[in-house]
Amino acid sequence: MSVRFHHELFGESLDEASALFVQRCQDLDPPGGGLHQVLDLDNRIEAHLDFLFAGGADVLGLLIETASQSSGGAYAGTRALIRQGQVSAWGALAQQVLATPDDPDRLAVGVPARLAGLQCAAAHETWAGDLRDVHDILTAGGDSPLAACLAYAAGYQRWDVAPALQAGLVAGVPDPATWLWALGQIGETQSRDTILGFLESSEPAVCRAAALALCRTEDDQMASWLVAQAMNQLWAPVALGFLGGPRAAGLLAKHIETGDGFAVMAAGLMGDGGLVPVLLAAMKNPEQAPQAAQALHLISGLAPVEQVAVADVVQDNNDDASPFADTRDVQWRLSQSPAKWTESWQRAGLKLPSATRHRLGALADPAHSLLALHSGHLRQDLRALVIDELFVRFGLGVHLRADQHAARQLRVLEKLELFIPHMKTQPVPGHFTFQGRRGVGA
Repeated sequence: MSVRFHHELFGESLDEASALFVQRCQDLDPPGGGLHQVLDLDNRIEAHLDFLFAGGADVLGLLIETASQSSGGAYAGTRALIRQGQVSAWGALAQQVLATPDDPDRLAVGVPARLAGLQCAAAHETWAGDLRDVHDILTAGGDSPLAACLAYAAGYQRWDVAPALQAGLVAGVPDPATWLWALGQIGETQSRDTILGFLESSEPAVCRAAALALCRTEDDQMASWLVAQAMNQLWAPVALGFLGGPRAAGLLAKHIETGDGFAVMAAGLMGDGGLVPVLLAAMKNPEQAPQAAQALHLISGLAPVEQVAVADVVQDNNDDASPFADTRDVQWRLSQSPAKWTESWQRAGLKLPSATRHRLGALADPAHSLLALHSGHLRQDLRALVIDELFVRFGLGVHLRADQHAARQLRVLEKLELFIPHMKTQPVPGHFTFQGRRGVGA
């Protein structure tokens, strides 16, 4: 009886960790309740993982069989197996997880994809295996689910495996964007020629990941070349948003007018006051409206909100009685009405001139970029770009991720807030500078 009793406890703990992960993803994107609310979820997930870790070999079968049924289970099971050092067992779990396709209805209400659950888990858990094995898996490339997860984890944790990532890219992988992103995070200069080749990709995610990796090279000549070449290419908004000077705002506006949603976020990142009318016009396009609202918030600090009807969240553990069920039929979000934004702007009396960078209604500087990361209105993709901005424009090479454990995020942000006043090179607020130097195209 005691064995069965403990097995049931482990199963319940796995289900709870699975549901908490789904709720965490929904609460973090955007973090409407702030990082402290996400912190509570993170701590509860950790408690369940510690319990599953204590189960040792007794829970291996449960983790492989039950955890494969959902993305939340894949996340919790992966972390528990890696924490136990059961890397080969995790490989079996990954195969089972990806054998079942994602449910479009679940994805539509914010439940993470199965591969995303595996990738996040591998990134969030300290690797207990041998990096030589990782090197071999990455070098082979191909469509191995382990390779896709390890590529993301390598960039997330900045493992010393850049040559293997490069070799895998050359061999061919189904998702080059993840591998390119990882190379950019690791910062391996020997990979530049390989990365440059992917700028010609016809897939927006791939060429933009390549451009971001090149933006992170800390090379003035590369930065100048990227901005000089950035015209109508799919990757151009990346270079313009991170490195472009005031003359780049006109080029970015042209990309926005084509319906490019990423260019809208890049405009928010650039922060040029002259792009505000362009963003208000973009808000009339339903496909660009969410990004336009976030970009305007990032530039101005204003946050007019509106209520929208939402469908009930489908539970990742198929438990209708789950305490994590979201039964709300409405939620608040940044307004997507140009009229509301115009009214809010006029009421605040904001005047943000063109050819000047702004962040949260003030002249852009590292301190205001940090402040933006505390905002409860920025979605994860734009928060990730702001984090990259800390490195590209200001040279702050910190280990900070948009989906990181909230306690870690809060600690890093606190340390940065204390460090910024003592930076050796202080960027001029509002100027188009990067890495403490004079900006390109200024």
